[in-house]
Amino acid sequence: MNLHSAAAGQASGDREASVKGVSGTSGADRSPGLATMDPAAEDSLITTQHESLQEVMKTGAEDRHSLVLLVSLLFFLVLSAFVRDDWVSEVFVALSMYAVLIIAILNISENRIMPWPALLLTASSLLVALVCVFRPVHILLIVNWMFLSTFFGYVSVALFAFLERSGAIIKAKLFASLGLYLILAMFYYAVFNLIEVIQPGSFMEVGRTPTMPSRHSLLYLSLATLTTVGYGDILPVSRPARMIAVLEAATGVFYIAITVARLVAAYKQADGDGG
Repeated sequence: MNLHSAAAGQASGDREASVKGVSGTSGADRSPGLATMDPAAEDSLITTQHESLQEVMKTGAEDRHSLVLLVSLLFFLVLSAFVRDDWVSEVFVALSMYAVLIIAILNISENRIMPWPALLLTASSLLVALVCVFRPVHILLIVNWMFLSTFFGYVSVALFAFLERSGAIIKAKLFASLGLYLILAMFYYAVFNLIEVIQPGSFMEVGRTPTMPSRHSLLYLSLATLTTVGYGDILPVSRPARMIAVLEAATGVFYIAITVARLVAAYKQADGDGG
């Protein structure tokens, strides 16, 4: 009886020693930082990692939206050069333009800027444009170009605010800076059309027989003026048209200077932080 008790006691002792040995080994194998980390610090580490992952995902989304906006603007500008001045072509170009507007709204929403004013302006302009297709009333044309010019101005301010946000230079900001340059051309294109609708003959296309410019010609004029090329084949004639054209040329020069200065300052700041 004593021999059985002794054997049982010895087996129980061996099992306890084995358990202690395993516990000691697992504790030794664990990282000292994790072993000594208190629950509050561990929760803080998990939160930091989660925020970093969210920041990476947000940056990737901003890159995609800014790139899509830039590509859509380029597609619209190239498409406008290959359409004819008939009813079907104008409807197709108008739908392409409103597709660009929707993409711009998505880009604004992704950049944490309230998209509702832009959405309201786009919906109102689309409704007025559809009415103008079936009933081209002069006052509706004026309202349509007013909505479009206001929308492009709003998007320009929103994208410029996004570029002015502090932080590293990411692809989204580079794409947005290029997209903003084209958005400014679209803004002045809408303003040119508004002036032409209010005061016909404000612009003149030079040739053997001077004629009134088409919508595509005014888009071409806006791009040529913003880049300060100025071929001289389309001329602003009225006083408001001349003043707006000069302001667009000044906008193009100032935008390049401000954007380059902003990018250089951001790169210097990044190098200083890294050093």
